[in-house]
Amino acid sequence: MKTSIVGAFAVVLLISGAAFTQEKSSAAQTNNATAASAKPLTVAGQVSNDRKTLVTDIDSEWSVSNPEALQGHEGRRVTVKCYVDTERNRIRIISVKQG
Repeated sequence: MKTSIVGAFAVVLLISGAAFTQEKSSAAQTNNATAASAKPLTVAGQVSNDRKTLVTDIDSEWSVSNPEALQGHEGRRVTVKCYVDTERNRIRIISVKQG
């Protein structure tokens, strides 16, 4: 009898712990989604030689989360459509136009 009560209590603790962890993970995903812009923005600037940063016309520097999108545009002026994450000062590029 004592063993079954202890066992039931352990199961209740495991289930509540799993639910708490899942809730915490869901809240973190929501915070990350709101940190990035909901709509794509258009930004003009110059691509660094390693494609990891974009320096805009107002001299703000953004790190690029997907530098492969800038392949072939190293050192050139481009206009990009991107999602902006202001908390991390990062952009995720959707499309690139030269000039």
